Amino acid sequence: MINKEYFVNRENSREVNKLNRPNLFNYATSELSQDAFLCWLLEWANPQYKAMDENLHLTALQFITEIFTKHGMQMVEIGRIEIIRQQSKIDVLAVINHEIYILIEDKTYTKEHSDQLNRYRKTLYDEGKDKQLPIYYKIGNQGNYEMVKKAGFELFGRKEMLTILETGIQGGTSNPILVDYYEHLKNIDAQHESYQKQPLATWGFLSWHGFYSKLQEEGIHGHWDYVANPRGGFNGFWWHWKNADSCRVYLQLENEKLCCKIQVKDKSKRSELRSFWSKIILEHCNKLVLSFIKPERFGNGEFMTVAILDEYRTTDKNGMIDLQQTLATLKKAETMLDDIVSHSSMLVVNK
Repeated sequence: MINKEYFVNRENSREVNKLNRPNLFNYATSELSQDAFLCWLLEWANPQYKAMDENLHLTALQFITEIFTKHGMQMVEIGRIEIIRQQSKIDVLAVINHEIYILIEDKTYTKEHSDQLNRYRKTLYDEGKDKQLPIYYKIGNQGNYEMVKKAGFELFGRKEMLTILETGIQGGTSNPILVDYYEHLKNIDAQHESYQKQPLATWGFLSWHGFYSKLQEEGIHGHWDYVANPRGGFNGFWWHWKNADSCRVYLQLENEKLCCKIQVKDKSKRSELRSFWSKIILEHCNKLVLSFIKPERFGNGEFMTVAILDEYRTTDKNGMIDLQQTLATLKKAETMLDDIVSHSSMLVVNK
């Protein structure tokens, strides 16, 4: 789900691009438009088009070669490639030499749902089409790819496509459709990477996606996603789940806030455990110089916040994110939770 802040960012990016020249993909923003680009690029891999634009032909071949490589296969010589759209609801299906099937699930800012990836593969298997190279093409960032990988799809991301397109442009490709798409992806990439270069208060929707993805790269092993609520929603990142007496304890980022939370399934124990965990976390955080506070009000659901650090991010001398110091704060919170949970049984007995 995407909130309205994303669409504001998109409109801002359009205004910036208008200062240079109109870009087709500022207007062709749907996944269907992106499907069309992928089909168009794949079509250029057909041998008969080499004489028309050799550099564009080679760029298309490089795209397909990377797909083969992701599946641990050697690239084949292409005699014919047939492009099919929306067959059995598969976004893009490319049939190479009548026997190899590249199926592409194309996502911009949405993600897989309803077991669709397994269904697409089964449809082809049922038709005797066994040589499959499934690709999950994603130009945004996503907090969790477990179901994608479980379905046998390989991720093909924005940065990988940028590398291929840039190589093609440097090699001499000047086709305006390809150049427009390249600039379109560069703009999206810049928005995801903006957390590195913008003051904290000016981070946009995609800045948080880039930041959370970086946390994963740096060893904060969690998942993230947009969380809708009546107050407007937030980008959430949850990790470090620990089993404790009658509940689970974990950490969650809610944009700039770091929350200690508990999951309690037994309704009769929620009030008692909520108060208990809030008390011991606030006592323990003082020892580690972590300025957690008690929430303004407690919830009473299965998942409850028991302590909040209003701002966990650290800035450098220029007011930008200091990633290493910010990571140190998050690691310190993990250590605090580990220590509390390891002694929680004794604390429960003696409270």
